[in-house]
Amino acid sequence: MNYTLDSLLATATKSDLVNAEAIDACTTTAWLELVALDTNVFTGDDWLALCDDIDSGEIYRDWFLWQDSEVSGDWQAYDHLSDRRFVAQGKVLIKAMIDAIENARNQAIAQLEFI
Repeated sequence: MNYTLDSLLATATKSDLVNAEAIDACTTTAWLELVALDTNVFTGDDWLALCDDIDSGEIYRDWFLWQDSEVSGDWQAYDHLSDRRFVAQGKVLIKAMIDAIENARNQAIAQLEFI
């Protein structure tokens, strides 16, 4: 018994009904929501153990700041959202860095709310 396969007609592989930008926006929103849900329980106080002397540290915009006075003299800040440490030579500079990051985050979240 012999079988013959007929060639199938070409079918569309891309749908005009799918909007890639909407999918990207939805994915971004879902990711931000997951990050927010995961970090709702964390505050800057959770990172006090990172500092040798917690009396020299402070909380600024939910970031923990401290000065490494024993070694470099630099100010350091820990961001629990990105799990990164930032370093600057002065307290004003580290706060400006934090402000820039937090303002960019807030602006990105505000833009997502209107999509």
